[in-house]
Amino acid sequence: MLREDLVAFAPYAETTSLYLICAIERTVDSLHSKEDIAHAVAAKAVELTERIKGASVLPGQYLDPEDEAIDFFETGYKALEERLPALLTRKSAIDHDSKLGEDHCEMLRNSYDRAIDAVASLIEALKDVRAAIITHDLAAEPKPSEQYESAADLIQSLRS
Repeated sequence: MLREDLVAFAPYAETTSLYLICAIERTVDSLHSKEDIAHAVAAKAVELTERIKGASVLPGQYLDPEDEAIDFFETGYKALEERLPALLTRKSAIDHDSKLGEDHCEMLRNSYDRAIDAVASLIEALKDVRAAIITHDLAAEPKPSEQYESAADLIQSLRS
């Protein structure tokens, strides 16, 4: 990854404006930071998902009784989903910038691809942890101990 970036970048250092080099470097660094953060948060979400799936389920013992966590996870992944089109638009603009050489374009495309993949992985990890919480809490719903003779009897007991 670093070697590829250096090989792609080096030939243009002499012939490209310093402004353009700095802009490319800032973009690549920013995307790399986003990628690192997304991977770290996704790894934690995967860990939480596994812990939730392995947790014992006891009637009435909810992980998220007020649905606060699942709401936060939903808000989080939806916000990330809204950002993906902007990343894709910026990536597609690379090929329309006449100031960029092919090596610059390839380096930027690779950086965008890695960042987009990391964000997509984070979105899925957040959805998975949310689903694990919901599954756990549904399983923790107390089960009625009564046996009902008919659906009408069940409905009557729910109304009372």
